[in-house]
Amino acid sequence: MSRAPLWIMLGVLAVVRVAAADPCKDSSALRADLEQESRRADHWELAWRIVYTVSAVGELGIAASGVTDHDNTHSLWVGGVKSSIAALGHWFTPLRIKVPRAIGDACADRAALRAAAERAADAERDAFWTSHVGGLVLNIGGMLVLAETTSWNNGLVSFATGYAVGLLTTYTMPRASWHRVREPSWTWAANVVITPERYALVVGGSF
Repeated sequence: MSRAPLWIMLGVLAVVRVAAADPCKDSSALRADLEQESRRADHWELAWRIVYTVSAVGELGIAASGVTDHDNTHSLWVGGVKSSIAALGHWFTPLRIKVPRAIGDACADRAALRAAAERAADAERDAFWTSHVGGLVLNIGGMLVLAETTSWNNGLVSFATGYAVGLLTTYTMPRASWHRVREPSWTWAANVVITPERYALVVGGSF
């Protein structure tokens, strides 16, 4: 008697078992990753909040004191305004990654963590592109103001330094969840094909 049906049945059961177990597998690693990412986001926000706030206070204070010449005073006003706008963004619209509390049910806990990771990915993606585009627009505006009030050389220097700091801010931003959700997620399925000549087990994956 052919053993093909037996092997096919065992194969189907193995695939079904793996597919059923996957959503409820241990989520402690994902929770640890999200908690670490949440702490990193808080530290990143605090660091750049301090940098931009101190920079804004310093530049605007020196500009208002009148101790520098015309061109440097205008450069300090523009730099102070740019730093103030950046600081306000970090104070009032910070990147936050919230980790849900443990539920107790393995499937529900993993589903909640995956949903939190997807929300974090959306927040990281939005913050990344907002920082990129906003920084470019802000620094181009500052360059044009300085080109009009002082010289193109001052405007270009302001753009180069301001945009470089903006890029440093953007590329030190936590983006682990964004990278995680972009990784392929495989789903397995199994089908049995029976013909007069043979039995076949077809296993396929999609992502």
